[in-house]
Amino acid sequence: MPVIFSKLLRRADINSPKLVVPASALLHFGRILGGRHYMDLPVMDWVGRLSNFRFWTRPNGPYQKPVFTVGWAPFVREKGLREGDELIFSANQDGDGGFQYEILVQRRPHSFTLSGEPIITDMNEMAPYMVPNHPYELILFS
Repeated sequence: MPVIFSKLLRRADINSPKLVVPASALLHFGRILGGRHYMDLPVMDWVGRLSNFRFWTRPNGPYQKPVFTVGWAPFVREKGLREGDELIFSANQDGDGGFQYEILVQRRPHSFTLSGEPIITDMNEMAPYMVPNHPYELILFS
C-alpha cells in the first residue's frame, strides 16, 4: 500500500481530540475532497478492526491545516498510543475507483542500560516468553 503520510506522535497528538495531519497528505486527499472541507474515512488497523476518522480542513483561508477529528481520540485510547509511536497511514485504490485506508502504529523499542551500555529490547520479540496471568510466567526483569 502506498504511504500517504507517516508521523512520530507527540504528546499533543496523544492528548488532543484531533491529530494534525502533515500537509503533504493534501496531495492525496485534495483530489478526493472535490471542493468539500471534510470527509469520513473507514480505516482498517493492523488487526483488521475498522475505525472511522473524519479528515477535516479549514473551509476558508490560505492554509487548509488538515486534521483527523472524529474518531481520533477513541482510537488513541483503545490502542494505548504513546508519545514516540510512529503512525503510518496508507491507501490502496480498490476496483471501484475508491480507496481502502490502513493505519499502522509502530512502537519504538524500549531501551535499558547495563553498566552504561544500551540494551535495546523489543517487546514484540519478548511476547513468546510472557504469558499474562500464568503461574509459571517467565519474568525477564525484576
